[in-house]
Amino acid sequence: MSSLLYTNYMKRKFAAFDIDGTISRNALFMQIVDELIARKHLPLDYRSQLDSKYEEYKKRKHKDAYKDYTQLSVDILMQHLTKISVSDYQSAVDTVVAKNSDYVYVYTINLLKELKSQGYFLIALSGSEMYSVQKFTENLGFDLAIGEYYHEKGCFFTGKIDQVVHKKDIFLKKFITEHDLTLVDSYAVGDSSGDLGMLKIVENPIAFNPEDTLFEEAKKQGWKIVVERKNVIYEMEPKNGTYILA
Repeated sequence: MSSLLYTNYMKRKFAAFDIDGTISRNALFMQIVDELIARKHLPLDYRSQLDSKYEEYKKRKHKDAYKDYTQLSVDILMQHLTKISVSDYQSAVDTVVAKNSDYVYVYTINLLKELKSQGYFLIALSGSEMYSVQKFTENLGFDLAIGEYYHEKGCFFTGKIDQVVHKKDIFLKKFITEHDLTLVDSYAVGDSSGDLGMLKIVENPIAFNPEDTLFEEAKKQGWKIVVERKNVIYEMEPKNGTYILA
């Protein structure tokens, strides 16, 4: 056995997962914003604005309707973050996670369990906030769960944020080195363009219920595409320039 193969053999395999829309059926971030509005930690006026954007998405008014809805949620929270106490925010998160801990996708949960049984080092990388990510994943068997860090001063947020959403590849490379992991048979699963970086790193990228940008890139790269709809899971593998059901 060559020294390189021996080194990779000794290292632990890993799998990286996005959370919102990949494991959790409901986007944690938007629900946290909804809960903060319901508790009057965010202005009630935003309820009608969010409902209007969500209605546009439900009616599929245009292809970016869901992105507009999510962006409005982000804008609302960011504009008022420094006025929300850390304890009020975390209390809202606790409520949201308690309601959604079992609302998960079958495919990704089963994959998670299977890879865990094989000894994989499991990493959660999310664009949602750190506390919410760690609360949601604490019983799922992850070895490491990372979300965006909201800086605090005293009892409130400062407004400074250490982002993860467009830096997942950077974080993943860092963790591979820190935890002595191997890229051999590595996996990554994501549903949006924010997951592209980490998907490009691994040997087994999976575009799960992908939005349009990720879908097009997955086809271009020949990545596996999985769609879970109602009680059916469609696993599509690339073959001869097209896709077939696995």
